[in-house]
Amino acid sequence: VKRPGLWELPMGATVGELIDEHAGGMREGYQLRGLLPGGASTDFLLPAHMNVNMDFDSVMKAGSRMGTGTITVLDDKTCPVGFVHNLEQFFRRESCGWCTPCREGLPWIEKTLHAIESGQGEMSDMDMLSEQCRLLGPGNTFCALAPGAVEPLQSALKYFREDFERHIREKKCNFR
Repeated sequence: VKRPGLWELPMGATVGELIDEHAGGMREGYQLRGLLPGGASTDFLLPAHMNVNMDFDSVMKAGSRMGTGTITVLDDKTCPVGFVHNLEQFFRRESCGWCTPCREGLPWIEKTLHAIESGQGEMSDMDMLSEQCRLLGPGNTFCALAPGAVEPLQSALKYFREDFERHIREKKCNFR
């Protein structure tokens, strides 16, 4: 965005109002591809969600969560695979390692995303990543770290699947 920043606004301001009015819109030459509306542990929303009100119910109905209310923008020049890989590296390091799904699952996810990013991924990795999202989802871990960690991944697999598959088919990242 043109003017990254911090604004305290009343509940109900739209995603578009935050990005276009307060953040000045996207920088020249960049287009909005997606955004995490509530920080790193939320599902992606798309440009089609610009009219969604930033309140708990509206963001939930759109398919994500308010979380911290911190919007992270994905532009069209940033690799969504690399973007999510970076998030998963963070969550893997943050895990205390107490429960098995988190201790074993997050490193496996991070390793798989690294392989995809570096041109060594396999199409079967897509099913494995989806299965890990299910296994680390709500109700399967001691705390909320792993379920939060897989939220951006599961929605990236949904919205940006072609980018993942292209990495695997072409054995490279086309964003570098």
